[in-house]
Amino acid sequence: MPKGKAGQQATDLDWFVISVQKLRQWILIVVLLLATAAVSYFVYTRTRRTPEQRAQSEISNARTLLTRATATVTTSRPGSHVAQARDFLGKAEGAFSSQSFEEAFRLAVESQSYSRRALGGAGAEETGDASLIFVEGDVSLQGSGRSTFDPAKQRQALFEGDFIKTGRTGSAEIMFADGTLYTIRPGSLFEVRRPASSESSGSQVKMVSGAISVYTAASTSTIATDAATAAVGRESRVNVDVDAGERTEVTTFRGATTVSTGRETVVLGDRESVSAAAKTGTISAKVALPDSPQPVLPADNRIYDLKTGDQVELKWSKVADAARYRIQISRSRLFVPDATDVDLDDRTETSARVKVSREGSYFWRVAAINGQSVTSDWGLVRRFKMLTEPPRSGIGDMSPPPLAVSAPQQMGNLFLIFGKTEPGAIVTVNAEPADVENDGSFKKTITIDQEGYAMLVIKSVDAAGNETARRVRVFVEAL
Repeated sequence: MPKGKAGQQATDLDWFVISVQKLRQWILIVVLLLATAAVSYFVYTRTRRTPEQRAQSEISNARTLLTRATATVTTSRPGSHVAQARDFLGKAEGAFSSQSFEEAFRLAVESQSYSRRALGGAGAEETGDASLIFVEGDVSLQGSGRSTFDPAKQRQALFEGDFIKTGRTGSAEIMFADGTLYTIRPGSLFEVRRPASSESSGSQVKMVSGAISVYTAASTSTIATDAATAAVGRESRVNVDVDAGERTEVTTFRGATTVSTGRETVVLGDRESVSAAAKTGTISAKVALPDSPQPVLPADNRIYDLKTGDQVELKWSKVADAARYRIQISRSRLFVPDATDVDLDDRTETSARVKVSREGSYFWRVAAINGQSVTSDWGLVRRFKMLTEPPRSGIGDMSPPPLAVSAPQQMGNLFLIFGKTEPGAIVTVNAEPADVENDGSFKKTITIDQEGYAMLVIKSVDAAGNETARRVRVFVEAL
């Protein structure tokens, strides 16, 4: 270090040389950062909305959508999508007035959802909460808010508050949007309901009297009666038999059901049954059911020539604790009483030879009865045909069967397919068999899991192996 002169203090100096160009670059960077921060703050303060503002905006959007839906759709009856949109909008406005802004926001969004569903079905009747997919015999419908019953029609939409009544010869199948299937037995009164809140899942119904069978898939089901409430789990098959004002019998053939009277609660597993008393609220002890016998012969859809005989031999699998078996043969797929020609409950062997002398298609099934007279679930239903002129097969028949398919009825990602083909033909939809009636009319429910466009392939194959196919493009929108 250099030394200073006498009397002077030595000083170290460090020199930095900064070019004017570099200085300008640093100044520009600082200015840009400050500007970016200022713009970000401005945008944040301008776009950040309070809960009140968010709710107000969604309520306004809900009003606009409801106005469009009301002017476009043909159905605004109680329980329709338009009615639900209007109901949720009213609740949203009420919550806003009470300064419950988060609740108002949620209800307004729910209202918009129902308006969009209504607009999605513009120009046609809405699909409703459920649909009648099969009607047989004396079946009538009382619409919500009405006082009279009118004849029910296949493919008719059902809404909350609708009543379905079946007479002594009537039976019906109802499909809900979640895929749950209800089979209503003769002499029943059934009410369509909806979950109490938008967060609830699964279908809900009220059984006033009679009997139903419930088949759940990926959702749950709740059946209310005067005596009890049955909460049916997913992938379950359950029967509910109601003696109005007296008792409700609940039988779980597969899956799980929680039966509650408010006083007692019981959980049923596979092949268990209980009875709930309406007056006392008590539930009986569980009863175990036998296994179900399964059909062995004849093969499904076997054709018999009445010119060579009218005897049909039925065989089924043996059930270990069965004391006897019950056989039914019917011209009705739902086995309504007037169409059931054979009903025998005294068979002790696993086979029976029966006489069937009338031409037509027949369905048969068998159940097991144990020593305590407890009856199992019915086994699988099979079909056979009695014809005076069986259809020819082989090279002589080269004509493909006719195949007419109606526009699919959509319920979310569930599609109901209806059509007509040649009597006796086998119909599949995406390789899954459909139910074909004696006159060739058929129906099928199918679920499409993927979102966006999908193809439904409907095929009809006659006895000679000739095939006709139709392709229908459908669209599944994510909710």
